[in-house]
Amino acid sequence: MFGAYQAGAWDFLSRNILPDMIVGASVGSLNGFLIASGHTGGELIERWRNVGDLADVRWRFPKRLHEGILDNTRLEGMIQDLCETYVPHLDFGVVLTECRTMRPRLFRWPEIEWTHIAGSCSVPLFLRHYQIDGSWYSDGGLLDPAPVWAAMEMGATQIISINLLKNRPWYLDAVISAVRACGGYAPQGSPNVSIMEISPSQRLGTAVDAMRWSRTNTERWIDLGRRDAEAALGRL
Repeated sequence: MFGAYQAGAWDFLSRNILPDMIVGASVGSLNGFLIASGHTGGELIERWRNVGDLADVRWRFPKRLHEGILDNTRLEGMIQDLCETYVPHLDFGVVLTECRTMRPRLFRWPEIEWTHIAGSCSVPLFLRHYQIDGSWYSDGGLLDPAPVWAAMEMGATQIISINLLKNRPWYLDAVISAVRACGGYAPQGSPNVSIMEISPSQRLGTAVDAMRWSRTNTERWIDLGRRDAEAALGRL
């Protein structure tokens, strides 16, 4: 549900910049798909304000570990509908984590299907993982919540990064560090690339808040994203 913060940030940014490309990981892949397909800030915000029953995930006992302990059938259906309805008109990329190697991989439009976005949004143990071209994939933000390397690989030289988990809890930081060590992943930078980062100036909430939709939290995150984007752009 923290993706509502990105919607607020895009609401401000969309009135001040015109991007050439969009790259997303985790919930950013879903927001990114809509932005690349022409959604304005207001349209993206309305989607988050009306998530409603789509956020009503149910606990289950999965037959296989990759199926996850939460039933996200409604989320899958929504992603499929969006991919059948909209087509990106900007260069669009999605990052997923390959389970076997624990390494991130960039997929680019038009090779992206609904399973790529659903796979990037999956959460280990909790949400279903997806098999693509014979390999299993998981959360695209598992190794790097804001994979600017993917934008650089696509040719970006000026990047605006929205990092929801820059100030993450210590236990989540420990998990990300352990996964990075297993896959031998280290974030790469470039002296020729300009990066402006937007991150929450206040704590977004708990893990439970991230899983359960509420109008109060959604409005707070939208407003915070809008204000943080304005402050970041003002520092340039």
